[in-house]
Amino acid sequence: MSLFDSLSKISEQIQSQRHLITSEQATILVSIQPFIRALGYDTQNLAEVQPEYTADAHSSGTERVDYVIKRDSKPIILIEVKSAETVLNKYHWKQLHNYFVALDVEFGVLTNGIEYRFYTDLKKRNVMDEEPFLAIDMRNLDPSQINALEGFSKSRYAPDQTVRKIKISNLLEQELNQPSDDFVKHFARQVHSGSLFQSVIQEFRPLVKRAWDDLVDQEIARRLRRYEELEDSLPELQTEPEIEKPAASKSPGDAVEIPIFAVYKGRRFEATFLLYEEVKTLRKIVRYEGEVLSPSRAGLMAQRTILPSKKSLNGWTFWMFRDAETNQDRYINDLFNDPELVRRLHSKG
Repeated sequence: MSLFDSLSKISEQIQSQRHLITSEQATILVSIQPFIRALGYDTQNLAEVQPEYTADAHSSGTERVDYVIKRDSKPIILIEVKSAETVLNKYHWKQLHNYFVALDVEFGVLTNGIEYRFYTDLKKRNVMDEEPFLAIDMRNLDPSQINALEGFSKSRYAPDQTVRKIKISNLLEQELNQPSDDFVKHFARQVHSGSLFQSVIQEFRPLVKRAWDDLVDQEIARRLRRYEELEDSLPELQTEPEIEKPAASKSPGDAVEIPIFAVYKGRRFEATFLLYEEVKTLRKIVRYEGEVLSPSRAGLMAQRTILPSKKSLNGWTFWMFRDAETNQDRYINDLFNDPELVRRLHSKG
């Protein structure tokens, strides 16, 4: 499972239980520990993840950070946890800053289980920056930020490269919004033969910004065309013929109804899977947004709310359900491969 998928599951748990997460311990249970495990670290291995770690410059043991992640027995990431009810502020930052200085680590994370703010010492060695270089909002996961987070996972730990890349991205974004004199000069001197007085730089500044904006627009259009061409070349990923949409949103009266869900690009979709007998054949369809559809058609409708150009998908590996006996999330595709599961679910109807 990808890091994005793992965090999406955690996000789903947080949002479904948000009204119950009213203490720091509840926040740790539902968000913090799963988040650490999603990065590949073993929360039951004290040599790798240690709670209540002494972070006192005088080793008195009175100051403790909630978690440290270790690598080669050395603390590399501090995690200071607050309750999900807490609004993170300057006081909390100062607390993490003191731990950061005392332990001389590379990274600090301040979190209430909803927001994860990552800090380091880009401006001055061993002095934690006031602004996070990366912020993850578990209510609205951003794939680009999750890609950056990969650099802090156990298997792909490369924090220096990750931080440099984020820093360069931030600098490029600044130049995109407000081109600096040096940035403008770099291009102006290649098309202007005279001296680069300030008046000339001011003349070129809007030209550079417009050229940059046009280039970005062209790249976005090129990628969209490539994506659409790729989709057009893919066969329709269907495991059964499309079921014609009925005039009404009714479903068979004797159908077994199973709640199903899907998480796509950080958004959760819910539907109902229907099992019913029809001419000695067990039919399997989905009710989504008041309509009765095939799994693939229902999944396609869900995805199109985010990506309108989406043309096909395999609904059997898009929708999932919670198997009450095993307490596991399973793809509805398992219904094809596990006749006993079908009989068990159908008999409960």
